[in-house]
This record gives sequence, structure tokens and C-alpha cells, in this order.
Amino acid sequence: MKQPLKGPHHFTGITRDVTTNVDFWCRVMGLRFVKNTLNFETTFRYHTYFGDEEGNPGSVVTFLEFKEAPVGVPGDGDIQRLILRVGSYDSLEYWMDRLIANQHHSEMLRLDPTQPQSLVFWDPEGHEVELMVSDSTDTPLVAEADDIPAEHRILGIEGARSFTTKEEQLPFAQHLGFRDDGYRLVLDAERSGRWYFSPPPGRPSGDGRVGVWHHVAYDAGDGAETQAARDEANEGVRPWTKIFDHYFFDSCYSMSPGGRMEICTTGPGFQLDEKLEDLGDRLCLSPRVEPLRAKLESELTLIVNPRPRNKGKGTSTAPPAAVDSSPNGAPATEPSSVG
Repeated sequence: MKQPLKGPHHFTGITRDVTTNVDFWCRVMGLRFVKNTLNFETTFRYHTYFGDEEGNPGSVVTFLEFKEAPVGVPGDGDIQRLILRVGSYDSLEYWMDRLIANQHHSEMLRLDPTQPQSLVFWDPEGHEVELMVSDSTDTPLVAEADDIPAEHRILGIEGARSFTTKEEQLPFAQHLGFRDDGYRLVLDAERSGRWYFSPPPGRPSGDGRVGVWHHVAYDAGDGAETQAARDEANEGVRPWTKIFDHYFFDSCYSMSPGGRMEICTTGPGFQLDEKLEDLGDRLCLSPRVEPLRAKLESELTLIVNPRPRNKGKGTSTAPPAAVDSSPNGAPATEPSSVG
């Protein structure tokens, strides 16, 4: 692409139990709870964000709250797994033991010398996750977690594994700058991104269901760069939406042969309305939705940050610091579907 993508930005699933969601991804997986906010397509549903110590692009895993969404499994053309990086085979052994201690099943993939070594498991709501010993030389994106040895902590996003073939995904991905690399597609960028593939299972798509990853996002820079990347991407084999204001970054979307993909701005990021030491400790609202704060705080399930940076501080419901009051572009009506 003339306007290249910078690498993986975040990965998003669907939750209908935010309490369990936050406990697992923050306490068990050792990620920081970097933003407690709302889904910017609605004015009443949570959107939880987890990542490295600062919520840097390339580390972030997020979840859209849809309490009424049915449980499902990924099917043909869906993203099968989020792939996260770890540093060694010993880390896979560590994570198997940690998951056992927290009553979660897992499966080691280690018997094929032509493939990376991985550990596969499911989060409490059925999202499939793969921890991979990656050959990436990217700078690690790590969250501090006192109860997880430094050498075994999550190092960032490797990419997606989808229920499609490499050949079917190649024209879409190649237009965005990915190259064919044997059994996978690779984006060589500021942060490398990889796309892996599994044989389609022969069942319908589960898009929009709990347990099925909603999308993978790659960032393109500032607003002008992202607009240029979107316009160039839209000239490829699949159409892209317009760019929407999501407050912490702006986003557009397409349906690839291997699942939904987002191109977004790199920032402004999660310290737009909170200091680093406060990330995840309170409900943050965009200026557009701030007038609903009292109503939301009386109706929403209270979320407590399992890993606050200031361990002596309780969860705060104080409104966020003053920010740019320009409205975001999300519609105020209830969506008819998760997509």
C-alpha cells in the first residue's frame, strides 16, 4: 500500500458477562485493564479493554458487551483464534499450569516441527486463544503482573487464525501489504502482523455470537493517514465502511474471507481522558455520552479493576478530566445486531 499499515492494533470479542470477562483477562491472563468505557455504537453497553502497561497498539484485547447475544462457535469465514505471543516453550508449560490452577482446559500443539509451538485454550465465554512461541523480533508489549514471572508474561498480538484458506485470503490481504510466507501471511511493518489459517469446519458463520471473535484491527497512523489507507483499501477486492469516530481511535471495517477487519488510527489512545496510573479504575465516557453518567452508573454492573496500579485506591466513579468536547460520530440508536 502507498499508505502502509503500522501493524496489529487490537483484537475484539463479545461478552455478555463483564464481571467474568474482566476477572479472566486481567487477573488470570495478567493484562492491564486499560479502559472501562462504552461501545461507541451504543450509549448503554460496556466495552472493556486490556493490554500492556500503557495500552499500547499491538497489545490490546477488547470486548463488546451484548447480554442478549447467543453463544456460538466460529464457522466458515470467521476468525477462529486470537494469537498472542510468548517468549519460549517453557512459557507454554507455565501457562498450562496457570490455566489448570484457574480451572481452565488447554491443549498443547507441539508435535509438528514445521509449525510454531502453541498452547490453545478458551476463555470463560468460549473465545479460542492461542499462545504462540513467535519468531517475531518486535519489541515486547508487556503488562506488569507480580504473580506472573517476567519471562512468561504475554508479549503482544501475533495475529489471527481464521477458518479459511490462505489462497482465499491472499488477494484481500496482499492489497493491504501482506506477503505470502509459506503457511501464513505476514505484514512487515512497525509491528509485524501474521495471519494463520485452519481448514473451514463446514458450518455457518457464527459472527455476532459470544465465543466468536468480532474483528482484528490494524492501525495506519493519524487521521489523514488512516483516511488514505481506507480509501486505498476500498479499491481492493472487498468494500470498506466510512471512518467512524470511536473517541480513543477512529475506525473503518471490511469483511475479509477470513473475518471482519478494522483499519483504525493509532491514537489518541487511552490516556486521552485518564492518567496512566488511573487506567481502568473508573467508567470513562465520551463527551457525547457524559450527560448520561448518573443514569449509567445506576444501571450498569459495577466493574472493579483487579489490578489497579495504586493498590490502595478503590474504584472511582468521578467523571473523567475535561477533554475536547467534540461529539463522536456513533449513532445514538440501539443497533439491530452485533455487527
